[in-house]
This record gives sequence, structure tokens and C-alpha cells, in this order.
Amino acid sequence: MLMTVMFGAFIMIFLAEMGDKSQVMAFCLASSYRARTILAAVFVATLINNGAAIFIGTVFGEMLNMNLVQIISGLVFLGFGAWTLLEKRNGIEPVQVKENLGSFLTMISLFMLAELGDKTQIASAVYAATYREPFLTLAGVLAGMLLADALGIYLGVRLRHIISFTKLKIGSSLVFFTLGAINLASSELISTFTWLLLMVVFLVPVALAYRNNQKQH
Repeated sequence: MLMTVMFGAFIMIFLAEMGDKSQVMAFCLASSYRARTILAAVFVATLINNGAAIFIGTVFGEMLNMNLVQIISGLVFLGFGAWTLLEKRNGIEPVQVKENLGSFLTMISLFMLAELGDKTQIASAVYAATYREPFLTLAGVLAGMLLADALGIYLGVRLRHIISFTKLKIGSSLVFFTLGAINLASSELISTFTWLLLMVVFLVPVALAYRNNQKQH
């Protein structure tokens, strides 16, 4: 029975994560960071986010204004998309970004924001409340999330050797821009006009800066 609870949580999260934001982010980050660093960030973010959902899910949900969270996470994704697009590299082949505590904490923050209030966090809280086995639920959730994102990283690494760095960089930045736009559009605190204006004000300077960088090369 106990192993069934953990396996059920594993399957639930693994399937829910297929094509979800965290897996897509892991795919994008694989072009710049080592797999073990990304998975470590996924582990820490999942432990914090889903752990909070499992143990204090109801209180956590009542304390947070999810509309405000969507705006903040949307802006973070837009910023990371701009960073990815404007990042300069020397040579033809992509190289690993220098990894330090700052980049690691940034990745943790991104994964946490991606999953905050997401279906996997809600599912974890409901599952734990149903079976009253928080530790087994958390173990299954961690395993499911890590395996799903490991698949994303594997695909990212494989494509890195097939697709040019420029195309991969543009594709990755578009993914982050899309995630940011979706989060902003989902917030009830931002009107449609304000959302569109914000996207234009943000994306036009980024596009111009990218164009200037390309001319310099």
C-alpha cells in the first residue's frame, strides 16, 4: 500500500509534467548548463514548492495572491528570455555558461515560479490530503518531476548538436517570452490593453538590441 501511494504520486506528476513549463525550461537551459546543475535546481525548487503544497497547501494557497504571482513570474520569464536572446558567445560552437551560485539560484527561482500555483503543485496537495502520506507523496513527486525534466534536458542536449546555437538561442528565448506572455495574460490584475502595451514596450527594444548585436558580428 505504501509503495502504491508513492508510485501513484510519481505517475501523476510525471504525466502532468509532459510538455509543461518546467520540462520546456529544462529543455531550453540544456543548451547552456550542465544536466546535473539543472536537475539540482529542479530538485530544490520542487522540494520547496511541492513540499509546501503537500504540508501546508491550504494555508499557502490562501496567503498568496495568485494574480500577483502570475505577474511577477511573467516578468521574470520575459527578462530571462531577453537575457537568452542577447547573450553573446565567441566561436561557432555553443559553450557552457560559467556556473556559479548566482546562476544556480536563478534557475531555482525560475523553476519555482514556473510551478507556483501550477497543476502539479495543486495535484500534490490534493494527493497528500487524500492518502495522508506526505513523505511518500513528496518522494513520488520528486521522482516524477526529475524524470520528466531529465527527458527535457536529454532532448535539449541532443538538439544542441544538430541545430545551430543561434537558432537554438532564438527558439529558447521565444519559449520564455511565450511563458511570460501567458502568465501576464492569465492575471486578472492586467487588462488586455495593458498586457499588449507591456509586451510591445518590452519586445521592441529587445528586438532592436538583438539586431544591433547581429550587425556587430
